[in-house]
Amino acid sequence: MKTTHLTDNISFTYNAEVAIHVDSMITAHVSVYSYVFRTKDGEWSLDPMDTEVDWLLNGENVKHNGFKELYFKLYGEDKYRTLLNNVCAEAEKMIEGRVCTSFSDILRDKL
Repeated sequence: MKTTHLTDNISFTYNAEVAIHVDSMITAHVSVYSYVFRTKDGEWSLDPMDTEVDWLLNGENVKHNGFKELYFKLYGEDKYRTLLNNVCAEAEKMIEGRVCTSFSDILRDKL
């Protein structure tokens, strides 16, 4: 019997928090839970698995359901969904850029 090594597929989980300043009154703290892996060309890539958003009004934490209800009443459900999707997409985009440009340094604890 002969054993031959074919390949290694190394992956990591990467959790990061990002602050998104929506406007002068609203800030979102977004926690992004991601799967990081090497592509076939040797670059690092990101696959976000989950995001959690904590809302702040005028710098104060507010309950998620309270913020959602207030935003619904002021702007409607479609505007809230758009806001939530935009905030999550912006956070994921920032983290993906960080992973693609700096993940090797993060692994070596140089950042």
